[in-house]
Amino acid sequence: MALKQTLKVVISTGLVGAVLLAGYETLYWLTHVYENDARIRTELTNLSAQVNGQIKKVLVEEGSSVAAGQEVILLEDDEIRLGLEALRTDLELKQGEQRRLLSEKQAFETELESKLQTQLEKIRAIEKEYASIKDRLELSEKNLARVQFLLRKGLTSEDKFNAEKDKVLVLQGEAAIAKANIAVARREYDQLKSTARQIDVFLEKIKISDVEQARIRDDIRLQEVALKKRRIYSPVDGVVGRIHRYAGEYVEDGHTIVMLHNPARYWIEAYVDESQMRHVRLGQEVVIEFEIYPFEDFLGEVTRIGNITTAEMGVTTLSSGNRFGGGVERVPVRISVQDPPPNLTPGMRAKVNIRIYDNIKLW
Repeated sequence: MALKQTLKVVISTGLVGAVLLAGYETLYWLTHVYENDARIRTELTNLSAQVNGQIKKVLVEEGSSVAAGQEVILLEDDEIRLGLEALRTDLELKQGEQRRLLSEKQAFETELESKLQTQLEKIRAIEKEYASIKDRLELSEKNLARVQFLLRKGLTSEDKFNAEKDKVLVLQGEAAIAKANIAVARREYDQLKSTARQIDVFLEKIKISDVEQARIRDDIRLQEVALKKRRIYSPVDGVVGRIHRYAGEYVEDGHTIVMLHNPARYWIEAYVDESQMRHVRLGQEVVIEFEIYPFEDFLGEVTRIGNITTAEMGVTTLSSGNRFGGGVERVPVRISVQDPPPNLTPGMRAKVNIRIYDNIKLW
């Protein structure tokens, strides 16, 4: 009899407990969105090379702070530097060659102008001499005619006539020579002018030199870009979280070498059961409990609600079922942290309690 009574008490107590537990779970489900598999997230920046190469030096250590624009990684660049020096030497040689061509062109033009002026002076001198000879010849021819007239009258001697005749012949010869000299001088002048085409040769060589210099400058710029790509700088202020590759290792473009994160930018990412998502709103207050601070509560706020499930994102969460069993889909919810405590690290676990009292009507 006593045993039956005891069993009745136990069964009754169990039933009451089950009812109370079911009521509590129902009330909790109606008034809270609670997730114990939230994670601390931050802005992660993976630094990688844009080109293949061997790491020459990693200039930071894990845990060290870096500023935006600070050099973090240096790849081997000796070959590029040598190539740049060779290109700059080639450019200097081409520039020197062009200066020589310009100097030779200027000297040639000056010399040609001087020769042309000298030849013109020579032509003018010969022309003056020719004019003078023609004047004397004309006078001698008049004297010869007068002496010849006097000789026919018997008023002068044969010797005087012959002397005047010889003068005319000499002057005629000198005039012919002077005229020939003028023709020769003019031909020489024309030949000198024709050598001016040599200036076009100089100009063509100078033009070719300009093209070659432009090509070398383009090659220099390309090498400078390649050299710049072998120096990797931090794009943000942050802390070095992890170094994946070290000096001496060969890396290909796109492979992560150093991972940075911003210590001032933390948030909680909770994966909320799809059955609870109808209660979640932006701006809701959240109570946060960090595993690293198990006896303290911190406040936060819902700042972003995802629009795709973790399954579609390819994210696997530790909690894959709901309170009543069965697999469920989950949606990422971002929660800001007010006054985050020290020593938080991306990936740490947290528990969040999203208060939804204002959104629930119990009747």
